[in-house]
Amino acid sequence: MRVHSYFLLWAITLAACKSSLTTSVEPITYKGLEDDIVALSADSMLGRAPFTIGESRAVTYIEKRMKEIGLEPAFGNTYFQDVPMVSIITHLPTRVDIKINNGNLPLKVDEDICLWSPTTQPTVDINNAPLLFLGFGINAPEYRWNDFNGVDVKGKVIVVLVNDPGYYLLDSSLFTGYAMTYYGRWRYKFEEAERQGALGCIIVHEDGPAGYPWAVAGSKSNSPILYIDSKALDNPACLLNGWITHQAAVNLFAQCGYDYEQLKKKATTRDFKPITLNAAVSVNMRNGIERSVSKNVAGFIKGEEKPEEFIVYTAHWDHLGVGRSLNGDSIYNGASDNAAAVAWMLNIASAFKKAPAQPKRSVVFLSPTAEESGLFGSEFFVKNCPFNISKALACLNYDVVLFLGKFKDVTVTGYGHSNLDSLLRVVAQRHDRYIALDPNPENGMFYRSDQLPFLKAGVPAIFAKGYTHQAELGKEKTLEQIKNYWQNVYHKPCDEYDPKRDRLDGLVDDAVLFYEVGNILVNTGFVPKWNSRSEFIR
Repeated sequence: MRVHSYFLLWAITLAACKSSLTTSVEPITYKGLEDDIVALSADSMLGRAPFTIGESRAVTYIEKRMKEIGLEPAFGNTYFQDVPMVSIITHLPTRVDIKINNGNLPLKVDEDICLWSPTTQPTVDINNAPLLFLGFGINAPEYRWNDFNGVDVKGKVIVVLVNDPGYYLLDSSLFTGYAMTYYGRWRYKFEEAERQGALGCIIVHEDGPAGYPWAVAGSKSNSPILYIDSKALDNPACLLNGWITHQAAVNLFAQCGYDYEQLKKKATTRDFKPITLNAAVSVNMRNGIERSVSKNVAGFIKGEEKPEEFIVYTAHWDHLGVGRSLNGDSIYNGASDNAAAVAWMLNIASAFKKAPAQPKRSVVFLSPTAEESGLFGSEFFVKNCPFNISKALACLNYDVVLFLGKFKDVTVTGYGHSNLDSLLRVVAQRHDRYIALDPNPENGMFYRSDQLPFLKAGVPAIFAKGYTHQAELGKEKTLEQIKNYWQNVYHKPCDEYDPKRDRLDGLVDDAVLFYEVGNILVNTGFVPKWNSRSEFIR
C-alpha cells in the first residue's frame, strides 16, 4: 500500500472517531423503521404505481413524514417536483407470427415473446420486417467493440443477446468479465437500436445473464410503461421493443437453419458478423396513451457553514402497482423494493435532525418516482436539480432490502469507483462488519438503481447494504436466500412485510451505518474522489 493510501485511511478513521463524539443515532429504531414499512407497503397503497391513487397516497405519506421530521421543502415551498411523464400501453394480439421459409412460427404473447412500442403514435404496424441477429447490439469504442460496424439496420428488427460478451467467456479482459457493464443492460440496447436507426430490437432472455426470470422481463406486453414525456417519442426510428424467451429463440434460429448456441458463441468474438435470419415479423399494435405528472419527493437540512455543498440520500418510492394475479394476489406491495429503503432514508433524516449539532453541509433526502420504469425520476432530478448539482459531494442510495436480520457484511454493488468505498470500510469496521463484493455482478444492479444518474452527472455514489452474510445463517445459506429472493419474491405480489416472519435488525444497522457515513461527509474535511479506473471519472 502506498503512503498516500495509509494517510487516507488514517484521515478517514480520525474523522469517523471525531464524529462519534458529537452525534447520536438514538432516533433510528426498529419500531420507527417498521412503522414506515407497514404504512408504505400496505394493500391500501395499491403497489405505489405512478399515475395511480397509490402514488398519491405514497407521496402524501412521505411528505407528511418529512414535515414531522422537520425537513425543509426541497423545491421552494413544496416537497414535490413535477416529473412530466407519459404512460403507454401497447395492445397486442395474443399471438405473433414470425414468417419463416416453410411457413409461420407462432409465438404466444407473454409466454414466448413480449413486445411493446415506445412511441406516442396511436397505431404502429410492422409489416414483414426482416430479423437480423446482431450479436450483443453493442457499440463500445473504449472496448473496441461495434456490432453495428458496416451494417445497415434501418427497416430491420435486430435480435440481440442480453448482457455483454465478458459474461459468457468469463474473461476479465473483455469488457469487465463476469460483471455486467451498462452495455449489457436492456435499456442500453434499446437506446442504441434507436441511435442506429433500427426498426425494432428484441432481446433474447436467459435467467443467468439477465439476472432475473422471464416473469420479470416478460411482463410488459399489454401493460403500462412509463417514459419521460418528450417529443422524441412522437416519431422514433425504433418502433418495436421486446424480449423473446431462450427456448423460443432456439426454435426460431433452428427454423432458420442455425444453431442458437453456436451463434451465441460466435457473437463473443470481435470478428463476428451479423446474420440475416431469413425470417420476418409482422405485428399490428395499438397504443393507449396517458400523459400526466408524477412526483419526486424531497426535503433537506440546510448546512450551517457550507450550505451550497450537499450530499443526497436516495430511495425510490414507486413499485409496480396492481397487476397480473399470482396465487390469488394482484397487489405488488414492494415491501423490500422499496418501502424498506424509504423507511431507511426517513429515519436517517430524523437522526440528522435530532443530532446535537446541525450539519455543516446540506443533506438532501430524495425519494424519486419511476425507478422501476428506468430511473426516470432520479434522472429528471439530476437534470433539473433545485441545488447546484456540481456542488454535490456524494449520493448514498439504498434499494432491495432483505428482511433476514443482522448481517456481518456490507456488500458494495459497483465497488471501486471512488474512495467512498474506503470511507465505508472504516465505518463498517467500527461496527465489526466487513466490506463484501456483489455476488451477482452479472445482473447489472449497479446500473439498475438511482445512483446511476448521479454517477453519470459526475457525482460519486455508493450503493451498499447488508446482503451476503447474515450473522446466524452464514454465507452459504444467505446466498441461498438471495437466490430465492430473486427467483420467487422480486417484483412479485409476495414481496410483503410480515412482522412474524421478517426481521429488521439488519435494516436498523444499515441505517445507523449510513447515517455515520453521511455525518462524516457533511461535517469533516473528507471529500470523495474518483478512482482513476472508474468509467464515470471526468
